[in-house]
Amino acid sequence: MKTYFSLAICICCLSTSFFVYAQNEVNINTKIEKQTLEKQIKLKAVVTNDGDTYQDLNYLFIAIKKGGTGNLSNNKQSGKFNVKSQEIKVLSEVNINLEDTDALKVYLYIRDEESNTLIRKDSLEIDQTVFRPSAEKVEKEASSELKGLTIDETKTKVGKDFYDLFYIKYSQIPNKSNSTITVTELPTRGTSSQIHIVMEDSIVYSFPTNPSDEYLAEQVEYTFQYINNFNAQKKFVRNEFMY
Repeated sequence: MKTYFSLAICICCLSTSFFVYAQNEVNINTKIEKQTLEKQIKLKAVVTNDGDTYQDLNYLFIAIKKGGTGNLSNNKQSGKFNVKSQEIKVLSEVNINLEDTDALKVYLYIRDEESNTLIRKDSLEIDQTVFRPSAEKVEKEASSELKGLTIDETKTKVGKDFYDLFYIKYSQIPNKSNSTITVTELPTRGTSSQIHIVMEDSIVYSFPTNPSDEYLAEQVEYTFQYINNFNAQKKFVRNEFMY
């Protein structure tokens, strides 16, 4: 009898845990809204929390335009935000002049504030009729522009100092990585924090913060070593599966 009673309690606890997990599951939806007026397009990055819990999140909103002359330009906005249950929030608004020969690609990424996990993404493509023969080329160049980005998600002065040192050196490299490099900072016990170097949703290098200039410069060198290792491994895997 005791065995059956214990089993019943376990089943009840598991059911309750599953219910709580289901209640706390992140249910975020995104939408890129557009409104066209003559030769100008208005873009809105909109997020809706259809879940039952309050969420702390990060967003990245990028609009990449290619003109008829072949020049590329981009507008990037990012930041931290919170959204309550059942709330609809406009994260960003962008106005872009769009000629008949222009093409436009827009991306919206939503990540969890603590884990940096990608939760939701959305994209929008606008190719005017005259530009359609070059759509494939625009897609490749837009993707290249996006993948070569570096994103600053640090939160303290030390984290910002590291990012600035890293970005100065990275901007001088002729052959940049094909993957977006995100520098995130998460709090740890005490007053310190941890810096994560993230590429393609993977942490390629991590280290604790330290205000020493010498230490930060050393970590920049280590960061580049790990970035190069990541790119080399990715290239090796790609070559292994080429027949």
